[in-house]
Amino acid sequence: MRLVLFFIGILLVCSCNTEKKSTRGPENVVPVRAALSRDSQIFLGNRLFSEKTCITCHDVNNKKIGPSVKEIMAIYKERNGDIVAFLKGNAQPIVDTTASQVAIMQANIDGFLKEISDEELQTIATYMLHVDELNP
Repeated sequence: MRLVLFFIGILLVCSCNTEKKSTRGPENVVPVRAALSRDSQIFLGNRLFSEKTCITCHDVNNKKIGPSVKEIMAIYKERNGDIVAFLKGNAQPIVDTTASQVAIMQANIDGFLKEISDEELQTIATYMLHVDELNP
């Protein structure tokens, strides 16, 4: 009888501890990604330039609603400007444009550009910086 009670006791103790320890790490941890290569940044920046509707106002070679990308970047390179700071609203425009063009761009900076991550803005800037190499 003692032996039966002993086995019942062991079964009760073992069945009460049903919580299993997970050997896996946390499931919501995002792995750290290596930095993008220059070519990857240019490729992604080109895609984002279209997806984020920059192309609506800025053609690579020709003036549309706003100046061409080549014109913008020639001035930014010449004056050592920071296009990312401008796109984040932290710098004044250095490209000569009309008041209506400035107003449109300011509305974009205050609007949808606030939702674009710093990394995305940097890839767009990298694309713009190298657009003359891609479109001679």
